Amino acid sequence: MLYKTLNIDELINTKEADREIVELMENNGAHLKIAALKKHAEIEPHMSHTDVCIYVTDGEIELRFSAVDNCTCSACGCSMPDDESDEEKKYKVKKDQLFLFEKNVMHAIKALKDSSFLVIKI
Repeated sequence: MLYKTLNIDELINTKEADREIVELMENNGAHLKIAALKKHAEIEPHMSHTDVCIYVTDGEIELRFSAVDNCTCSACGCSMPDDESDEEKKYKVKKDQLFLFEKNVMHAIKALKDSSFLVIKI
């Protein structure tokens, strides 16, 4: 892909699934992805080995961060705490907002509305 205009609505489709993630670019461990989640759909707890920027293009999402961070295992057995636990932090991110966080932090994403967002990993 060189010098190409992309239409987000044509890249992602949640008509048949609750979520879709499309990799747009990758270069030496840096990634640009577009993701879409239907309301209440989730991306399970995981960790990024790079710093992350999330830009919400539509809807509203909730990011949950576990107290278990800086984990470096390759097959992480860590899990997110229960919703009522004091050990996690929650952040709501709305349309046209950016959210930044550092690498090696356990996190999960939940759609509070039908949502789409860019994930920039550098």
